[in-house]
Amino acid sequence: MRRTLAIALALAGVALSAQDINGGVYTGLSLPVGDLKDKSGLGTNQFFGAHVGGHLDFAITRNHEVRAHLTYEKFPGSGWGGFDDPKNEYTAIQAGADWVYHFDGPRSGWYTVAGASLNSIKDDYEFNAGGYRISGSASQSGKLGIRGGGGYSFTPTFSLEGTLNQVFTDKNGNDGFGFDTATWVQVSAVFRFGR
Repeated sequence: MRRTLAIALALAGVALSAQDINGGVYTGLSLPVGDLKDKSGLGTNQFFGAHVGGHLDFAITRNHEVRAHLTYEKFPGSGWGGFDDPKNEYTAIQAGADWVYHFDGPRSGWYTVAGASLNSIKDDYEFNAGGYRISGSASQSGKLGIRGGGGYSFTPTFSLEGTLNQVFTDKNGNDGFGFDTATWVQVSAVFRFGR
């Protein structure tokens, strides 16, 4: 069994070494939608968030590539008003892989993105209770996420990209967020190193 695994890993290493591998960084706006933004007392009650991340691109063919990525998301919160005036600020760390299809060839023109990720999401909350400001946090790790979207490569080293991200969260329990999915639109400036 170990020998078979070692041979499979060696063959995978040879296959990847023959591929075109590049990396880069991206940053931009994250716009919460649905319950993550506007579920009363539980959402961020803000229109904008931000993100930063890094990626490795593995070119499979002229038009297809697999992209591994790691992203940090921040969704600042504002108060909802009312008697207890709750405030929720969400952060997320996302690790995933995307299948990227370039219509015009390697890193030029239009492309599409479809991917999956594992996510760790945290809600730092505050609310008023009996004249005191109470704060705490709830966090969920290993949550499955999916995303899809597209972009346009202006040069081999610069693109603009938009994706719709959805992460399946726990609604109830000690660390429940009060909703089943965290959804956001991510608009990114993508910078690639190498060719």
